[in-house]
Amino acid sequence: MESVTILCIENSSASGSVALVRDGATLVERTFESPRGRGTNLFAVLAEVVRPDVPFDLVLIGAGPGSYNALRSSIAAGCGIARARGIPARSVCSLLGYPDSDYAVVGDARAGQWFFTRVRGGSLVGDPQLIPAGECLDVENVAVYSPSGIDEIPNAIVQAPSAALLARYAGNSGPAAPIYLKPPHITAAKVRPTLAQETGPAGRHAAGGA
Repeated sequence: MESVTILCIENSSASGSVALVRDGATLVERTFESPRGRGTNLFAVLAEVVRPDVPFDLVLIGAGPGSYNALRSSIAAGCGIARARGIPARSVCSLLGYPDSDYAVVGDARAGQWFFTRVRGGSLVGDPQLIPAGECLDVENVAVYSPSGIDEIPNAIVQAPSAALLARYAGNSGPAAPIYLKPPHITAAKVRPTLAQETGPAGRHAAGGA
């Protein structure tokens, strides 16, 4: 059986990681801080791990849910590396990047909402979903992970998903695309008035207009 090496990138939360995994064995894994996905640490770690003399066969990217900025940057970086190497880029749900096979994940989705998912037997039980913050969760007798911690769930294990653990799901990966549970918050650009709007007809003549 031919050996397969995977470059894994996980950047959905405030603590990201990059790993090289060969046939299930982690060769290297580096973690970095990525507050709100706006840091440049991802690229510094990629420059350290992705060396010209290190071959790999697939780029696998954590698709979220998580920070809009972080997901966009990690998928763009992963796809760029894959294209330069002439290899595939794929993605899997970031919430599969925990060590157990049966657990729950709950995270702060802001605006009075949490995101929530259950994993059973190493597979997602339905898609991750948004729920109102404080809603009663079906987490009896399972470990509860949270990428950033939630005050209302004091027993949650505060831990980011692991890039190396995502490699287990390479065979069930999909196209490299982010998982968004809600539309990104985008502020409309302010439109500056034109010179004609600012000065009116008199101003246009004074400025030399027709």
